[in-house]
Amino acid sequence: MASHDITIDQGSTFSKTLTLKDDQNVVINITNDTFRGQVRKHHSSTDIQATFSFTITDGPNGVVTWSLTDTQTSAMSSGKLLYDIEWVQSSGTVTRILDGIVDSSPEITR
Repeated sequence: MASHDITIDQGSTFSKTLTLKDDQNVVINITNDTFRGQVRKHHSSTDIQATFSFTITDGPNGVVTWSLTDTQTSAMSSGKLLYDIEWVQSSGTVTRILDGIVDSSPEITR
C-alpha cells in the first residue's frame, strides 16, 4: 500500500490516473477487477464526504482513472480530510492500495 496526499478544489472536477504494478514493477492486468474509495473527515466518521468513481481505461496495462464531479467536490467540507482506495480483484480479494490526506480548498465562485 502507498500513501499519497492530494488536493481537491471544491467546485472543480477531480480526476487522477493510477497504474497498478507488482513488486518487480510489472503492470498488473486489472481487466476483470473493480475499485472503490471514499473521502471522510476522520477514519471513524460515518459521514461520507464523497465516493470516487472508477473507470478502467487500460485493463491489460493496469490503468484505472478515479474521479469526482464538480457537484461532489462542491458538497465536500473544506480543510483536511482522509481518503483511501481499495482494489477488489475478480477472485474476491480486497486490498487497500492507496490512502492519504485530502486538502480540500474552499470554493469562492458559486
